[in-house]
Amino acid sequence: MQRILKIWVFSLCFSAIGNAQIRSIDPDSAFVEARKLAFDGKRNESISLLKTILFKYPNYDEIRLFLASVYSWDDRYKSAKTEYQILINKDNTNIDYWVPYIKNEIYDNNPLSAIELAKKAMQILPDKSQLVILKATAEKNNNELQKAIQSINTFLEKYPNDKEAKAYKENIKENLVSNHVSVSYSADIYSEIYAPMHYYMIQYGKLTKRGSIIARYNLNNKFNTYGSQFEIDAYPSIAKGIYGYLNIGYSKSSIFPSWRFGAQIYKSLPSSFEVSAGIRSLKFGDDFTHIYTGSFGKYFGSSFAYVVPYFINSAEGWSKSSTFTYRKYRANADQFFAISGGFGFSPEINRFGFDNAYEPIVSLKSQKFDISNNIKFINNKNVIGAGLSIVRQESVFDPGKYFWIFSIRVNSIVGF
Repeated sequence: MQRILKIWVFSLCFSAIGNAQIRSIDPDSAFVEARKLAFDGKRNESISLLKTILFKYPNYDEIRLFLASVYSWDDRYKSAKTEYQILINKDNTNIDYWVPYIKNEIYDNNPLSAIELAKKAMQILPDKSQLVILKATAEKNNNELQKAIQSINTFLEKYPNDKEAKAYKENIKENLVSNHVSVSYSADIYSEIYAPMHYYMIQYGKLTKRGSIIARYNLNNKFNTYGSQFEIDAYPSIAKGIYGYLNIGYSKSSIFPSWRFGAQIYKSLPSSFEVSAGIRSLKFGDDFTHIYTGSFGKYFGSSFAYVVPYFINSAEGWSKSSTFTYRKYRANADQFFAISGGFGFSPEINRFGFDNAYEPIVSLKSQKFDISNNIKFINNKNVIGAGLSIVRQESVFDPGKYFWIFSIRVNSIVGF
């Protein structure tokens, strides 16, 4: 008991001495010392001193701003973000708070978060070219070069004499990378009934002033039969916050629909939400089957979570399916980690040969889980990836009985 009392008394004395030292700090001279420590590479010591000053002087905003900068220099981006947010909450009209805050997200390879911050800042400070340049930089880092140019063009329509924005626009044009080639291979392994099926794909994509265009060739080996399909996708930019998706495909093979068409409209909403609505049409034999779809998603910094439903009207009534996906983006839109799960038939998966038996197949029950990871190779223009999915599928030959499908895939993207 006596020992515990001594420890308690010692703690009180130590705490009193520490508080007295804090009360005696001259914030200005301590700030000078903290800056010297940071510039000398002693960042931990600088951070410790800056936090000590802020404990006594929490409204010393210049010190908090410098603390956020030191965190960012030290690659402690989340800690920096916390300090920047405190400053923005106090004064969201200060450009000196917004600029380093947005840069911090870019340094942390969070372009989507940087874009969202820039949008918020531009609503408050619409005439500041630093903000639109940072927004365009984040869009460029996210492989959205046309959006970056559009952002600068929109700003220059209002402020045509801004030298910094004009110079940045010219720099983007000089370094524009608008082409990519991608290849992929995947295989389905069945627990019963079917032999393994193999899927090969090669595509070429090009960014244009009106959006991107993709030409794709699919070669499948299913049911011991090879078949091929040609497709063209387009993602036109329609208006601010609105873009579309168009698809057409053709095949002479029985393991593909002879024709396929697709159309969808995407709209950005406040608070980083996005919605869409569209249709897919597949022709088997003499008839078209129409599949109605859409999506609802939300961006969380550099993450995107969304759900995609499908509704198919057949002779047996409406068939419904849905997939939920979570993606964590890295340096750009091609580099991400994703997991997804869902139930029902998806027209995006050309797993079976249909001929005239399409309607019974879309009514089959299934559950699926998928995981994939795309990472940069050498630089951000080149991406390699792999994925795995597991499907529990109802049998078309024996409804009510299920079998398993295990899928593996690899892919590569080269930009130039």
